[in-house]
Amino acid sequence: MSVRFAVLVAVCALLSAMSCKKKSEPASGGSTTSSTPVDSPARSGDDLAATTASNGATATTAGPTQPAEPPPSAPPVEVISRDVLSREPVTEAAQVRHILVGWMETSGQNTDPRAAKRTRAEADRLALELLQKVRDGQNMQALMFDYSEDPGTAQSGDPYPVRPDGQFVPAFEALSLRLNVNEAGICETQFGYHIIKRVQ
Repeated sequence: MSVRFAVLVAVCALLSAMSCKKKSEPASGGSTTSSTPVDSPARSGDDLAATTASNGATATTAGPTQPAEPPPSAPPVEVISRDVLSREPVTEAAQVRHILVGWMETSGQNTDPRAAKRTRAEADRLALELLQKVRDGQNMQALMFDYSEDPGTAQSGDPYPVRPDGQFVPAFEALSLRLNVNEAGICETQFGYHIIKRVQ
């Protein structure tokens, strides 16, 4: 039986039931106390099947339900101190301390075993946490000893003298010469993230 025919049967049955109901009402025009409202006639099994078919046809013609769109993901966190790097250099000579934090992809250049076990996302979080600690005034040399993966200064806590002479990789030099004294920021090189604080 086609869907249209089932809908037609349901409509006819509904009209027929309403017609029968009207004939059985009292002619006096008085109110009736029937428990079945005029617009909801009792239905036979055939009527229910036809109505179900009708409802099913209506549901399918409405089209498939669209899945809910996932909530937008959070924008990626900015780790690099682009605000500082966009400045002009503020000095021709700086003394800086830094903490090097690498991740798996930098482990060819960064030989610290901690870098080989760390994901980029983990390095992002750690670098930002360390930057906040430095900005909060925690002892930079102690942080270098605990976290830095730079074999040259991690254990000594010594500063590097930086000049615009190309002795250091460009991003390290650029950030170092743009920081004000006691200011800290982050740059990225092939070795990983450098949390740099200018101390002089």
